[in-house]
Amino acid sequence: MDSSVIIGLLIVIILILLYRLAQFGNNKIKAELKEQYELALKSGDKRKALEAGRKYYAKLRGGKLTIQDEQAIANDMKTAE
Repeated sequence: MDSSVIIGLLIVIILILLYRLAQFGNNKIKAELKEQYELALKSGDKRKALEAGRKYYAKLRGGKLTIQDEQAIANDMKTAE
C-alpha cells in the first residue's frame, strides 16, 4: 500500500472519531438540559420552567425555537401543575 493511501485512511478514521466524540458531547448536553427542564417543571417555578424549556428545545432545534416548541412548553407547564 502506498503511504499516501495509509495517511488518507488515518485521516478519515480520525475525522470519524472526532465526529462521534462531538455527537456524544452534544447528546450529553441535551440530556442535561432535559433533566434541568423536568426538574424546573416539578418545582412549580413557571419562570424557571419556561427558561429551561426554551434552552432545551432550542438545543433540539439547532438554536431556533418554533411556535410548536412554545406550545409544548406551555402544555408541559399545564400538566405539571
